[in-house]
Amino acid sequence: MPDFSVKRLLPVRKYRLKTELLLANIGHLLRREAYYCNALSGKSDYNICVNSDMTVSCNCADIDGSGHIGDLSVNTLEEIFRGRTATKFRERLSRGIFPIGRCAVCRELMKTDRAAAKFFLSNYSTPKRGIMVENTVQCNLQCLNCQRKSILKTRKKLRMSLGDMEKVAQSIKSSNIGVISFFNLGEPFLSDTIYEELSILKKHNPDTAIYVSTNGLHLKQGKKMEAALLADYIFVSLDGATNESVNKYQVGGNFETTYKNIKDLISLRNSRNQVKPVVDWKYVVFSWNDSQAEIEKAVELAQAAKLDILSFWPGEGTPAQISTRFKNDEYFHHLGAASWKGREFDFRK
Repeated sequence: MPDFSVKRLLPVRKYRLKTELLLANIGHLLRREAYYCNALSGKSDYNICVNSDMTVSCNCADIDGSGHIGDLSVNTLEEIFRGRTATKFRERLSRGIFPIGRCAVCRELMKTDRAAAKFFLSNYSTPKRGIMVENTVQCNLQCLNCQRKSILKTRKKLRMSLGDMEKVAQSIKSSNIGVISFFNLGEPFLSDTIYEELSILKKHNPDTAIYVSTNGLHLKQGKKMEAALLADYIFVSLDGATNESVNKYQVGGNFETTYKNIKDLISLRNSRNQVKPVVDWKYVVFSWNDSQAEIEKAVELAQAAKLDILSFWPGEGTPAQISTRFKNDEYFHHLGAASWKGREFDFRK
């Protein structure tokens, strides 16, 4: 029987995407459509990323490296934003051409007319609202749709050094960036120096909010727990309320371990009378973890752990993986409150 695994389909998928991109660009040109990019204009909340090897990407899902616009170890953010690649991307968008395939599905893509698009060719800045910092691209899970091998090929270094982080912190300070999203395509807490890394960022940017996203398996007592307490907000990805559900997507995950680590973090935070970090259980809803019984179990467990927020996000993937109930069922329409994430319970209210 033919092997129709994701790995086998990748070459076909890449070819199809290139073909679709070519056809889309022809259509935009014929219709005289034009675009600009929020990220390349300096208006994005987080969609400029400093990767583990100090390359800078224009988007948060730069799997193949096509979105690389510069290297922070060589140039400043200001130089990167006015550099050849970023300029070329803006020029192509202004003419209705997608410079990379990711543009077609990126939320930073903004449609406009040709005259207005020209405004953004010279009116842009380095990020102000937010930036992503990928301290490591390594991960301890093998999530179902993750293209880990492709991702690793785009990185010259798997982890930032403390010297790298110092340079990143100073760059963020000079650009006066409001929020640091301390995550991207790896697991931040796999770094043995995460406490020192976050300390460097806070030293140079004491008023900048730091958001961290983790699968929680390495969120343990000691320096890593102390590192977590330096953050302002932590998303803990745990896709289900049982170990069986979690492992269907987050292969290698462990519900009991992550849930215990969440409880320990909240307990330590509260014992020190800290209000931060806000801890948000990020539950991505798929076809196998969307039953009312499992959702209600997650709500009970979140309350028992004294979590701040439990958020339900729509999962992506194949038609068989996507939860149609999350979109169509009345149960989800009345679950918690609507938010930009999907639905959520805010237990602080």
